[in-house]
Parts: sequence; structure tokens; C-alpha cells
Amino acid sequence: MAKYLMALDAGSGGGKCFICDTEGHEVATSFKEWVRANWNPQLGWDILCTVTKDAMGKAEISADEIVGVSSTSMREEIVLLTKDGKELPSAATPEIMAVGMEMERKFGEEMYLVSGHWPIPVAMAPPKLVWLKRNRPQDFANVRTVLSINDWILYKLTGERASEPTGACETCLFDITKGEWSKKLLDDLDLPQDIFPKIRMNGKVLGEVTEEASKQTGLKKGTPVAMGGADTQCGLIGTAAVVEGVTTAVAGTTTPVQMVLSKPIFDPKWRMWTNCHAVPGQWILESNAGLTGWAYRWFKENLADVEEAASKVTGIDAYELMNREAESAPVGSGGIIASMGPMIMNTRYMRISPGALIGFMPYGTKITGKKEIVRAIIENTCYAVRGNCEQIEEISEIKIKELRFCGGSARSRLWAKIQADVLGIPVWVPEIKDATPFGAALCAGVGAGVYSDIKEATEATVRWETKAEPDKGNHNRYNELYKKWLRISDKLKDLIEMQDLLELMQSFFKKKE
Repeated sequence: MAKYLMALDAGSGGGKCFICDTEGHEVATSFKEWVRANWNPQLGWDILCTVTKDAMGKAEISADEIVGVSSTSMREEIVLLTKDGKELPSAATPEIMAVGMEMERKFGEEMYLVSGHWPIPVAMAPPKLVWLKRNRPQDFANVRTVLSINDWILYKLTGERASEPTGACETCLFDITKGEWSKKLLDDLDLPQDIFPKIRMNGKVLGEVTEEASKQTGLKKGTPVAMGGADTQCGLIGTAAVVEGVTTAVAGTTTPVQMVLSKPIFDPKWRMWTNCHAVPGQWILESNAGLTGWAYRWFKENLADVEEAASKVTGIDAYELMNREAESAPVGSGGIIASMGPMIMNTRYMRISPGALIGFMPYGTKITGKKEIVRAIIENTCYAVRGNCEQIEEISEIKIKELRFCGGSARSRLWAKIQADVLGIPVWVPEIKDATPFGAALCAGVGAGVYSDIKEATEATVRWETKAEPDKGNHNRYNELYKKWLRISDKLKDLIEMQDLLELMQSFFKKKE
């Protein structure tokens, strides 16, 4: 009987079930969208159950053939569980952000030096917990466990409560050097230590699929369930980034750029994050390029009506049609430079610059139009990835000789080629672009005993589809354009120095009707 591995993935844009065989071939995927601002545990679990059944149907396999399950998810979000297993809401609000800004001033430095994360006021666990304790003390008294979303998924499957290092470090309350919850930070914030669960390593079995979860998902009761990890670290696993110095860009809604380290290194300017890796004895230095996928999605949803209509007729994805248009545009997009979302990470200055498209030529012999705009948006993200790579090199003192590139953007050969030309180094694209759920599935394989550890799992399964080599002439041209993009980005930052951050975040997290 064939053996298959499964990962459930709760991402920013929706829920996904991914199935691969034990040799590392993708078998089936099912995805259903949600709006992150409206995400809640009931919605999330309903969708994950739906896509799990659907993926097994697409794969035409039985539940008996799934030998291991794991999970991955977007970071920062948490789920609070009561003693009887009910979820308490913990959505971001302006009021919670105000608490977060207060905590940032008082404990930001300490949190960074312990957890490797400068706290984002509205996103991290501490302000949500402190606000709840102050304003709804009865609800807070009922909290028994704090879980990341991927840990919560495993709880729904097994009934067991635990966390793992890659998710725990995103709370700002986990000591990444010692590999344990920080007693000092919890005492400073007056948070009870017993609500933070035991730590189990990635790939270790947590439990088995319960009878209730079996009925809800279609999985077989008793199927082993292993600890997964945060989306970016699972993406590293899916690109075999398990050796010091290897760097991967996980190009999705945002694009984290992460280098594997053999010891934790902290940015003296506190711009970046230092994370735990899913591989024991390894850490990650992260510089995030910000809202990359959102910028391209914005164009598709607002300015690509023709491509959307053509997609329905031809069956070709609208994004692929956009990529084909961009391919016919010249290097430098005919003079258009975009600055609309992507950035060079600085957690001490978390402001979203107003989007800009600069350099239109509506007249003359070099008129610019849609294809140049599409290419400019792609080049925009590639410039941001370069800036974040340079920032990582500065702090790690390790030269990035090649970049591994996965996620939605990696489906485009053009995108990988432009990224190689901008960086001036080879860009490797894996056979399985969905590296995040693939990495979580490999964690399931370790738990099921298919592989001895995560490194062996990557050696046995990760294969490469494309190696995009840089063109020297294009790289020289992009060097000048990159400098121009940096100047424009800095000017746009100046435009919002007086912007009210609270008002911006209030708008950003406003629920869509």
C-alpha cells in the first residue's frame, strides 16, 4: 500500500490541505480563501475540515494511506483555550494596540534581547493577554492555554496541548537561547506561567487523530500527528535550508527572507528578527520584504479585468497572463518604478508607505502602459528582497551566494529570472513551490518514522526545478535602478512621518463586510 503525508496550512489568505507521497511528490492540494481580518477558530476549522476531505478526494486515496499529519500557519496570531477546550476571541483592535505601544516602550528592548523579536504592538501575544487581563478579568481567569494557530490545529486533531520553538518565539515571550518560556518576561508582565504549554520539538509525535476529529476531517482515527511549525520555517524545510548560511525567500502574501544560523545573532539596530529554526541547534536571521504578494494581488483585483475574463475562457490563471504581459516589457519597465508595499524590514519603524508608480510616459515614442506597470510591481518586490538580503549579510557577516525561492511568486519563471538579475546571484526554485505545507508534511514524515530527522527528510525529497542564472548586463542595469528605488522609498517614508500610526492600523485591521 502506498504511503502519503498530509499538512494542514492556515495561511493569511486561506486554509489549505497538502498531500505528498513519502518520496516527495506532490499528490493533491485543496485551498479555500478566508479574509484574515475576519479569521476566527470556527471559520478556520470548518474550512480546514472541508479542504482535508476535498484533497483526499482529489488524490483518490483512502484515509488508511495517510501515515502522518502535521500543520503550519501564519505567525503571530494566537488562540486562547479555556479548561474545557473552548476558544476565546483574541482579535487585534486599536485598544489592544494602545496597550502594545505602552509595552513596547517599557519592555521592547528586553523582549528583543530574550526572544529575538522587537514587539509589533498590535500583532504579538503580550498586548492581547495584558489587555484581556485588565479589561475582561473573568475571561482571562478562564484561559488555560496559549497556542499558535498551527499548534491549535494539532490540538483540534489530537486533543493535546503543546507548542514548538518556531511558533513560541513569535510570541516575544520565549527565550530563544535557552529554548524555554522566559520566566523573567512573564513575571514582568504579571502573566501566569502555567498557561504557556510544554515545548515539543518539530517532527515529534504529539498524539493521534481522535474519533471526533476523524468524523470531522475524514482522517483515520489513530493516525499519528506530529509537531509542525511556523510557515516560514516550514518553508525553509521545503527548500532544504537546513545548513548554516543557506538563505530562502518565502514569497507569499509577505516575503520573509531567512538565513540559517548555527547560533543566534541579534541585530544591534533591532531592525530584524532572530528566530528558532525547526532543526535542533539552528536559528534563523529574518529580514522581511513586507507586503509583496498583496501588491500583485491588488493589481489583479483592480486593474486586470481583461486577464480575469480571459482566464475564465482559457483556463490559464490570471496571474500567469499578467506574467506573460510583464515578460514583453523591457528591463526597468520603460522607466516606471513602483514602490507599493514591499520594504526593507525595520521593526522600529513599522509604517506602511503610500503606494506609488513613478515614471509614466503617456506620450511620445516610448509610451508606457499595463505591461510596464505589471513588470514594475514585480521589480519592486525583487528590489525589496535585495535590500533585505543585504541587511542580512551586514548582520551575519555571511555572503549570500545563492537564493532559494519558493511560494506563490516562485511559480513564475519570469519572477525568478528578474530576482536573479536584480541580485546578481543564482536563484533556485524547488519542484514543489508550496514549500511551506511541504515542509510541514516532512515533519509529519519524521513523526511517522518515515525519516529519522528533518535533515534526512529534505535529502530524500527536495528536488529543484529551475536555476535562474543572472544576466550580467541586466544586473548592471538593475544596480542603477535599485539605487533609484531606494531613494524613492526613502522619500515616500518622509511623506508619512506625521501620519497617525494608530489610525493607520485601525484601518488596516478593520473587518471587511
